[in-house]
Amino acid sequence: MENEGFEIWDESLLEFELIPFEEIPSVDWIFFYSQKGVQFFFNHIRNNNISFSKNIQFAGFGEKTAEAIQQFTKCHFVGTGNAKTTTPNFLKIAKDKRVLFPRAANSQRSVQQFIDNQSITTDLIIYKNSPKEEFNIPQMDYLFFMSPMNAKVFFKKYQLEKDQKVFAIGKTTAQALADLGIKNVIFPKKPSEEELVKLLLENL
Repeated sequence: MENEGFEIWDESLLEFELIPFEEIPSVDWIFFYSQKGVQFFFNHIRNNNISFSKNIQFAGFGEKTAEAIQQFTKCHFVGTGNAKTTTPNFLKIAKDKRVLFPRAANSQRSVQQFIDNQSITTDLIIYKNSPKEEFNIPQMDYLFFMSPMNAKVFFKKYQLEKDQKVFAIGKTTAQALADLGIKNVIFPKKPSEEELVKLLLENL
């Protein structure tokens, strides 16, 4: 976007904190929802010499999460970033298997909700995110939101200004914005930063 001449203000409105864990349950799969979860998980097990079975396979909710997994180990399944389409594809290879979900304390658990007892799922809460108490963001023409919580924190402080356009990384974040009363949210079919930029350029 900077190459296209845009002025960027990039800031997370969340603060993150590790929730330590001492062991990894015996499972067949470990499924990650986010890049942040991947980083907290692998950095913690490395720093604390926590072992896990070499037979465990790893899954990422979307491409960016899968890329984060690949920095530490092989990723055996890559989802679409959408729970409704990711879950049935994942169940084709993980039905009746034991699946661990390392996640944030306030995760929406979207994939687990669709699994419907077709796999044996276990939660491992490994980090928590909380809203920033203080932040100041200048008025911008386009607003990009990468998560539901970032959207909620932003609109708790600011109102949508006339002529501002709102973009969401994916359907879940777009729905959160709609629940906040934000209309005409633009989001790509495929949740990625690259697709968001394409949409922006198309909507100029």
